[in-house]
Amino acid sequence: MRKIIKSCLCFAVLISLMVISVSCGRNVSNVTDSAKENKEVTLKWMIFGEKSKSSDSVIAEFNQELEKYLPGVAVEFEIVPLSDYKDKWEMKMATNEELDLVWIGNDIFNYTEEVKAGNFMALDYLLSTNGKELLEEIPDSLWDKQKRDGKIYSVPLVGVSYRKDYAIVTEKRLLDVYGNEEEIASVNQSKQYSDAECYQVIEKYLENLKQAQNLGTGVSCETFSEIAQKGYEGIYGPDSPFVIRIFDEELKVYNKYELDSYKEYFKTMSEWYDKGYIRSDIEEVLAPEEDNGTKTGNRIFLDEYGESGVVLDQIATEYEVARIPLQDYKYISHECSRNAVAIPKTTTNPEKAMELITLLNTENGKDLLRLLCNGFEGRHYVEVKENKVNRVTDKSGEAIYSLSPYAIGNVFYNYENEEGEFAQIQKYNEEAIESPLMGFELDTRMIVTEMAKIDLVVNEYLDTLERGTSKNWEETYDEMISKMKEAGSDKVISEIQKQIDVFVTEKDTKEK
Repeated sequence: MRKIIKSCLCFAVLISLMVISVSCGRNVSNVTDSAKENKEVTLKWMIFGEKSKSSDSVIAEFNQELEKYLPGVAVEFEIVPLSDYKDKWEMKMATNEELDLVWIGNDIFNYTEEVKAGNFMALDYLLSTNGKELLEEIPDSLWDKQKRDGKIYSVPLVGVSYRKDYAIVTEKRLLDVYGNEEEIASVNQSKQYSDAECYQVIEKYLENLKQAQNLGTGVSCETFSEIAQKGYEGIYGPDSPFVIRIFDEELKVYNKYELDSYKEYFKTMSEWYDKGYIRSDIEEVLAPEEDNGTKTGNRIFLDEYGESGVVLDQIATEYEVARIPLQDYKYISHECSRNAVAIPKTTTNPEKAMELITLLNTENGKDLLRLLCNGFEGRHYVEVKENKVNRVTDKSGEAIYSLSPYAIGNVFYNYENEEGEFAQIQKYNEEAIESPLMGFELDTRMIVTEMAKIDLVVNEYLDTLERGTSKNWEETYDEMISKMKEAGSDKVISEIQKQIDVFVTEKDTKEK
């Protein structure tokens, strides 16, 4: 069913790409102004997160407090699990559902594609009128990443600038008995790009777990493919088959699925499926990722890594975990900011939407942001120190109420969850490797049809290869690569390479 949905969505994208109009330059003056100064307005805002029993009461209190800042304005939040977020967004845009604000993130969105499809409003006029404070509050470098064809289409959220990097997560008690954490860490972190040895040191642990009849449901295929992505940066969205190798001096474009890292990964998954390290019924399970973190579920999965509590949305676990980072660096990609808020094309209240974004991203709205993210003091959290809180949790250790500031506003106006959290984020930001493609904007007009066809091919084969369920993985792999070439992958690589070469030459000239 997931594969059918993906294919349908890709087909819809292909059709829409072929009929792109000038709507992406939409001006605020063309929007119906339903937000007159004294008129009651309810803004509809979609964010990622998990709704709790307390969500309605916290949002009600938020709206009551918001009245003091923006009289006559209320917010209706739609809280969507991250795993469902992109599909929900695409459905809303396909049906032109009214929506005033939406979180976007560079780990699941192709920002440029959304802009070209006309899904976001150009915000330059609104920023010059209702959002002047934002222009002063947010650094120019972040605004530059949100521009396309010279216009700004979203408000970058100040906080984490680097993209996600991943750690192998498993139960610490089991790893101490059956695995070698030091060996897994040293091998994986010493490799700029994953290879056979990276998988072999993990397999030793899986083999021992199986012999001890403690394998659970094995490896989480839904997350584990990130190990093959290590060291690459996608061009034109996080799921793009076309990448650069970030440690190479030469900016050369590749089809990542043709690279050794991915070929070795597909080979390994096939072998692990045959050996029983991947559950045999993986094709029939609708949501295998729900077994991540459970005592009887997946023994290994990948999740974002970060020290000092900087990862607010880690997968909850029923046990004490060991987290083994796959790399020892952070990386800032060129595509767009890690987190941002956009005003969709279907808004009817753009001015008030901008005023609300401004409020939650400046000092004036700090108390509102904290209320929305943390709930009620004494019931949902305890302030143990100025600007630091301890959350109230349930029996499993999960917070009984929490919304991520990463989806809403300026992270540094929220409370810290751990001592030194904000300093750690700033340290990561400062030390992160910056993409050599910073400032590059791909023009897809010559290859738009080929790229859409290639996405359809990948969606046809990728799940099978990542789960290891093909009876002959090499035959399936070769067929995918062949069909990608038939769809025009070599032409796409050539065109992207040409544009990057021009970009590098122009950049070198300017620097001289």
